[in-house]
Amino acid sequence: MKKICSVLLTLALLLPAAALAEDAKVETFAAEYEMFGTTSAGLPKNDTFIFEGETTDGIITKLNFDIIRNKGEADEYSKKDIMGYMMNVSDATVEEAEDGFKLTTFTVYGYDPAFSDGDAYYAQFMVNASCDALTEDTLFQDLTFNDMARPDNAVTLDKALIVYGYLGREAGLELTGETPVKDLLALHGLYADGAFAAGSNRVSFAGYNGGRSYGEQIDAIVAYILANQMTLEDVYEMFRTVNQASTPIPERDVVSGATITFTGDFQRMVYLAIHGELFQGVVNVTENEDGSVVKEVVTQGYGGEVETHVTLDAEGRVTAISVRDAQETDGIGAVLTADGSEYIAALIAGQDDLDAVDAVTGATVTSDALKQAVEFALADE
Repeated sequence: MKKICSVLLTLALLLPAAALAEDAKVETFAAEYEMFGTTSAGLPKNDTFIFEGETTDGIITKLNFDIIRNKGEADEYSKKDIMGYMMNVSDATVEEAEDGFKLTTFTVYGYDPAFSDGDAYYAQFMVNASCDALTEDTLFQDLTFNDMARPDNAVTLDKALIVYGYLGREAGLELTGETPVKDLLALHGLYADGAFAAGSNRVSFAGYNGGRSYGEQIDAIVAYILANQMTLEDVYEMFRTVNQASTPIPERDVVSGATITFTGDFQRMVYLAIHGELFQGVVNVTENEDGSVVKEVVTQGYGGEVETHVTLDAEGRVTAISVRDAQETDGIGAVLTADGSEYIAALIAGQDDLDAVDAVTGATVTSDALKQAVEFALADE
């Protein structure tokens, strides 16, 4: 009798939970946003941002987040694939030679301000090392190093120790000039059981401030979203406010394991998942006593939404343009959005034929966002 009562009590406790589970509101979401641009080498590219999953009572419970480069083309690849995007990764190639082996490729890609001699732009490193006669006695200091991004930049042993030190830590050793190269190549599977093996392989490593390869950082973002039971609106706000291009990498610690820049494309991707379309246009109009009006316009810039205030006089002529809290890249798009910038002056002067106002090279997305803001303001009745 006691056993039957215990079973009935258990069922009674489970029934409300089951009923609640049935009442939970489960919805799917999906967004695919395509961004066009150029690579650092000036070649055309497109990135397709995919953000899809499921919410339960508004909380994201399933999520697939991916970025596909050149989707639909022969050279398509996922930036989540370790072989697809070079960030905190190392490639190594060992080839057979007449009298043994040679190391033809031994690269590291990452970020470390100590590599840059104080120039923040060159804190990103792309270094290769090589050796024509690779033996078990080859030491790290015996390698020849070169800077792939700046061929005229001499990579000293001290600098090489900084950037290859990340690999050393992956191998559980403190890298010095006298470290055997074979101990590092063991990470790539090119030295094992006391012998070198011809071949190529790529591995990732924990970079500056913790982030690993690009794909692993995307996975860290997904894990963070799920662990913190975020809504789509929460994710949009996160992408809008943290890990911005203007935020120094050492300060990007909101999402553990992810230091990649949350550009405006991240925001647009989630906005699409929420609303089904991107919004651009006039959101507010303020009338002044002198007959002029200030139109608040939202357009899409490189760093996300650009809120532009366009002032028109009583005759409908643009007299002033100011940008509020734009997250455009320092030294590039931010130069255009600054108060009184040359580009803003050009838009005011050329308002009768905005098509003739050329975009600024290197900041075309920001240029177009400002130009569109003026167009929206002039067209708005």
